[in-house]
Amino acid sequence: SLCREAISLCATGTHLAATIRLSLAWTLQMLSRINGSHALINEAVDIQRQALVDLPPSHCYDQHRHLRFLGVHLHYRYEVFGRPEDLDEFLDVSAQAVHLCPEMHIDRCKTVTEMLWALYAKAVRSGAVNELNKSIELGLNTLKEVSGAGMGRARCLGVVGDLLALRHELAPSDGRELEKSITLTREALQLYPPNRANYRVCVDRLALGLRLQYNWTGEISCLEEAIQLGRSSIDSIPTTHPQRFIPARNLAHSLMLRFNETRRISDLHEAIKWDRSALASIGTSHTSYPEISAQAVSRLCMLFDARGSFEALEEAITLGNTVLDTMASDHIQRSDVILELSKALLRRGRHQGNVADIDRSISELARIKEVMLQRTDGPELLSTLADCHIVRFRFNRGYKDANDALEIMTGLLDKLPPGRPEKYQYLVSTAELHMEIGTPYRTDRQLLDIFALVGGLLPRVAFFDLHLHTRLQSLAIGQSIALTGASHALNIGSSQKALEILEQGRAVFWTHALRLRSPFEAAPKELRARLLILARQLEKVRDSSFTGENPGAVEADIARRRGQIEEFNALLNQVRKLPGLNRFLLHDEFTTLRKASERGPVVVLVSSALGCHAILLKQGGDCVSIPIEHLPDIWLAHSGTEWRSIIVEARAEMRDCRKMKKSKIPKARRTAADEILRQLWIEVVRPVLSALGLEPAEGRNRPRIWWCPTGNFAHLPIHAAGAGGEWCSDYVVSSYIPTIGSLLAARNAYSPILKEDVQALVAATPRSSMSQWSDLINTREEARAIRAVLPSGSTMELPPADDACIEGGNGITAETLLKLLPQTNILHLACHGHQDLENPLQSGFILRDEKLTIERLMPVPLPRAVMAFLSACETAKGDFNQPDQVVHLAAVMFFAGFKSVIATLWSMADADGPEIARSVYQKIFSGNLDHIDPDDIAYALDEAVTKLRTVQPEPLRWAPYIHLGI
Repeated sequence: SLCREAISLCATGTHLAATIRLSLAWTLQMLSRINGSHALINEAVDIQRQALVDLPPSHCYDQHRHLRFLGVHLHYRYEVFGRPEDLDEFLDVSAQAVHLCPEMHIDRCKTVTEMLWALYAKAVRSGAVNELNKSIELGLNTLKEVSGAGMGRARCLGVVGDLLALRHELAPSDGRELEKSITLTREALQLYPPNRANYRVCVDRLALGLRLQYNWTGEISCLEEAIQLGRSSIDSIPTTHPQRFIPARNLAHSLMLRFNETRRISDLHEAIKWDRSALASIGTSHTSYPEISAQAVSRLCMLFDARGSFEALEEAITLGNTVLDTMASDHIQRSDVILELSKALLRRGRHQGNVADIDRSISELARIKEVMLQRTDGPELLSTLADCHIVRFRFNRGYKDANDALEIMTGLLDKLPPGRPEKYQYLVSTAELHMEIGTPYRTDRQLLDIFALVGGLLPRVAFFDLHLHTRLQSLAIGQSIALTGASHALNIGSSQKALEILEQGRAVFWTHALRLRSPFEAAPKELRARLLILARQLEKVRDSSFTGENPGAVEADIARRRGQIEEFNALLNQVRKLPGLNRFLLHDEFTTLRKASERGPVVVLVSSALGCHAILLKQGGDCVSIPIEHLPDIWLAHSGTEWRSIIVEARAEMRDCRKMKKSKIPKARRTAADEILRQLWIEVVRPVLSALGLEPAEGRNRPRIWWCPTGNFAHLPIHAAGAGGEWCSDYVVSSYIPTIGSLLAARNAYSPILKEDVQALVAATPRSSMSQWSDLINTREEARAIRAVLPSGSTMELPPADDACIEGGNGITAETLLKLLPQTNILHLACHGHQDLENPLQSGFILRDEKLTIERLMPVPLPRAVMAFLSACETAKGDFNQPDQVVHLAAVMFFAGFKSVIATLWSMADADGPEIARSVYQKIFSGNLDHIDPDDIAYALDEAVTKLRTVQPEPLRWAPYIHLGI
């Protein structure tokens, strides 16, 4: 109001009137930025035009300043309304201002900078690289001429940094321009006071540059820093500020990139929240609306993928179509919207069988293909286009679509540089293309090579995250690759290659954990010390059950962890370049794997959609495979589900030992269970035993056999197979292993222990403070019976409150168990066990005070461990979603260091546990040997189960007990 009053007092056509109008126009623009009033910015432009009219010829030296300010207002109005005429005028008046401003003028840098912003806006709209090159050259020359630490240099640094980043997006080269852009933006950030609005804008630009660098290099530390910057920016601006959409948009994009890397669903939900917030705060005519809309379409599609939300998918398609209808045909961001909309249409077409959606997708992508191939996200378009062609091939069976898809994917693999995170997914897609039935290019050997390559990359997908559950989730993308690749190898008669592929791609979760516990003895001394330090740092994890962590602190820790991972992997690669160390900490090749059968045959059961097989490693190292032709993978999957249902129904009857001694398993349930075991015997186990040349025998005249079930075989009791009075145990004594490599590692780590030197931790939990778990009164007697069998002085002393064997002792606590485990040779734990179906790493032992989870047990070192007897329910019941990562309580004990583990596949009868345990320990500690023989453990369990079977012949009673390990 003061400026308006001052203008009313001035004569028109004077320098003073022009100056006051300039101040009023600037004030109106600032007010518009604060309250979002569009009318104010229109008024600011009109008033600044009048200021130019008022400027008398005698003050023409000030004309460049007025032109520059008019350009600033036009720029802002263009950002708000997106009218091309405002951009054209902005360019025109900025060029005039530069022409009129003397080279040595104090405002020269500001004037050139404003023109550079005009050129940047034009390049964003048109994608014209030639004009961009001239702009960058002008900007770099201007920076050379401007010294000091003023705001003018800071703004110039910012725009030149943005120009370099834009050129990288439009015409990527070697990434140096992007690094230069980030360097300039960091310098600009140092020049701005933190309380200035430009400081926040610069923070947003730096976050954008770091995201681009992550996309280019795959360096996650760049992404973590971008997220931290995004949070600080959004926290610094009021919720009602009209510019809040900028940090909201940027943070959403960074969170989405991290979701793609880690699959944390919370990142996806938060990204969508910020997208919606940004769109709600701006109109459809705003220049940023297309960009934010494209991001939102992408996020909503991801939500459909993650949660099956068709509402999210329809929202994505509606938003994409709406934005396209309002965009100019030559708008540079039209390609981004088309790409994301095409991905949404592809999803809907695939799931609803709508060929029209696929046709439109291919048509839209073809229009923008040439433009997109010049950009860094060109591979994303090609991958989407290949997916469209293969989906249409499945609908129409047109060979051209199949060939187009393969040509696109193989071209992508050739062009994509190493280290890019999406390269693994493209390899998976290429492998799937080669398997596609009905295509004209199926080549068995080529496909086998692809699977070997993909399997080798799978361990790199898992990363040493702060949370173990995130490490496990990161492996979901490739959970079927090892099985499919092995099945293909078996179908073409390459059983040795099949074993190698399985060892590469299964139990990767544990492989990572064990790698960190390596002593690195083969590494040179100068590298070994640093490897040990990094391994200890990477082994530290956070408890995922704790949710009160500050996001900023967590992200800082993640960024630090990523740096440690990169250094750790770089050191491993350095060691592998040394003579004789090229296999350092890599999966075993067949020449090593064949040694696993030295003490008895090893049988790997492979199931996939391509077929089922048994791979036999005979004593002596010969490797053969036999097809399992009459039990397809779908039967195994169905039977695994049915077996689980049978167990759930029987669980209630297995709680009361007095009832169990009298009860009979219902006939219908017994019949279903018997049929599954009969089929396993006829189609799987008996053919395996015949191929091994085995005959029925008794006692220790039966050889040991190690079963390694994969895929859907993992959910079935192979050791209990039988029919017509014949059982697997009539021929062999069964043990299970997660992988062949884990068996070899356990044997190599085993050191004989004298029976008189045993340190046994015998613990029980007859009653837990967690009320949902029933009392296990028999566990007191079980613990007492075990201690009576053990050599004198071998039982580790427990605090009185933790000792269930004495009066007043209520059972062991988690803290006591974790404290004593590292000194333990033998662990006997009698308690409830729980397999968490939603989060397998939260499976655990129900102790007196809490559930001790796999996640908390994993980091505990067990250097002296020999045997664990887990007298608890479901301790070897695996995860149905990721069976080949072998995540259950028995596995954690085995991989942590126990060489032999006795566990249960399902709930056991309370009355049976103590009898089985007493029999096992009596057998192990009897005899003339002064040390524990690993073979004694498996034979002792077999003998105890045989005794139980004579009294309780139903497999649901005697079959849950298994032996895992050496």
